[in-house]
Amino acid sequence: VTVRSSNKDPVTAAGQEGDDVPKEEPSKTTLKTTTVHVEAGEFRGHEVSLWDLLHSRYIPEENRKELLEVYEAGELTLEQVKSVVTTIVTRAAAGERAEPEEPEDGPRARPEEPGDGPRAEPEEP
Repeated sequence: VTVRSSNKDPVTAAGQEGDDVPKEEPSKTTLKTTTVHVEAGEFRGHEVSLWDLLHSRYIPEENRKELLEVYEAGELTLEQVKSVVTTIVTRAAAGERAEPEEPEDGPRARPEEPGDGPRAEPEEP
């Protein structure tokens, strides 16, 4: 915890005088040590910490901040955070599968179907 209005250094203000390394918040430690089995995306088949999932590309920054705030405020249990995070990751990974990324040089060309495009009208005799 950094105290901005204090003239003491942040470590001293947080009550950790004498320690060179600030201690992690208990909620952060819990999220780092709590793992879930993921069945989607780049983490498929792996045990991943909630902390790593929260900081993965699947969780937008705004959602991550909000989840951390409500968890740290005690409004969500650890089990609820697990559920929300795994749902977001699963849906995001499914969305990536459904909508393949376009190549860097622009949209892909769609093969023409018979009957696509302008038709030549038959000339009248």
